[in-house]
Amino acid sequence: MLKIFSIAFFWLVFFGFFLYKLIPKYKYLSNDTLEHWGSNTTLDNSIFALHIFAGIIVYSTAVLQFTPAIRNKYTSFHRTTGKLYILSSLLCITTLYIMIPRTWCIACRPSQFTVTSLWLLFTMLAYYFIKQRKVVMHKRMMVSSFICAAYFVSIRVIDTFAMDVFYYISPNEATAFLASDLFVWLVPLLLFNAYWLIKDTKKLSSKTIR
Repeated sequence: MLKIFSIAFFWLVFFGFFLYKLIPKYKYLSNDTLEHWGSNTTLDNSIFALHIFAGIIVYSTAVLQFTPAIRNKYTSFHRTTGKLYILSSLLCITTLYIMIPRTWCIACRPSQFTVTSLWLLFTMLAYYFIKQRKVVMHKRMMVSSFICAAYFVSIRVIDTFAMDVFYYISPNEATAFLASDLFVWLVPLLLFNAYWLIKDTKKLSSKTIR
């Protein structure tokens, strides 16, 4: 029961903050300026709108993909939403490669390019492993993929509530931005991989003892 409550709370907070940050963005589709670069054009608006639309699909389908009751009971639906997650991720990633070189946070660009590339890698690996019927690896790659995808919401949580911590660690603004950027996606990836490594080691040890 606690696990179910924790998962539900996570998604509620995640989508709540996502919508809180998303709703004001309608102004970026007007004749003002885009969040990521200067004077906008029709092409800029289209790229930004496509990115936001694809991102909504990514996060919405992720909920369905990571809900065991849906995944285990409705296999066909799970496969369909999985394909939708992959396609919308590819759209998000493509638009990010266009947008990141013009983002205002120059210090963040190396981290953003890296996490975007890892998002692509993990998504493709998840597809590859499920085709090979390696379900465990597929699940792990999907979790890793979502960690990278969630960065673009998680970093805004840090920006809003925790940047003072990084300014305290490094008074230099560029270094603080880079450190916060790396923290958001690198730490969760390391933690999950450490967890999987420990789990696999225990499983291997158990088989050896037998």
